[in-house]
Amino acid sequence: MAKRARRTFVIDPDVSEKIDKLTEGHSIEVNVLVNRALLRYVEWGRYVDNFKLVTSDPRLMKTLWSYMTIDDARRLGAANGNDVVVEFILYYFHKFDLESVLKTFRVIGAEYSNSFVYSEFGEKENRTVILRHSLGRAASAYYGATLKGLFSRLGLDAELEEAEDQLICKIHGKGQIAGALAQEPVKDTIAHQVIVKDKS
Repeated sequence: MAKRARRTFVIDPDVSEKIDKLTEGHSIEVNVLVNRALLRYVEWGRYVDNFKLVTSDPRLMKTLWSYMTIDDARRLGAANGNDVVVEFILYYFHKFDLESVLKTFRVIGAEYSNSFVYSEFGEKENRTVILRHSLGRAASAYYGATLKGLFSRLGLDAELEEAEDQLICKIHGKGQIAGALAQEPVKDTIAHQVIVKDKS
């Protein structure tokens, strides 16, 4: 367990009063509450204004995604993955690699934005990432195209499986899936499978 640091802060009286009300009658300690609040600001809040980030109601987002075609969603995701997200990752982590990309989706996309439920397994360059949501197929196409753009920049291959309620992304080192996937045609079904290979 990491050693805790002790710091002294001066806060406004009304903030102190609100903290007391939040912890009164509950098992949560003041230190825990304040630490959570500071962590949320450090990892999320300070970037909101710079990148105009917002947290939206999933019901509203589902309605908005329902009006977008799959192709439009994929085009939007591709543009996002090759521009805005890269800029954000470089600003946030001061580097651009596989771990920073995955952490962006895990921390920003899942924990703070609540856009999806994130799960991941594997190691090194061979990972499987699952984004579970309730936003419809267009959202899966958007997330998939975003990831494709990001991994392409890293020289990685990705196999995407898009469905109404989730996106599965299988990441492989360069060339590891090309031969196997070339023999399987893309199937246009409800659980649509899209095979993505970098042509470079």
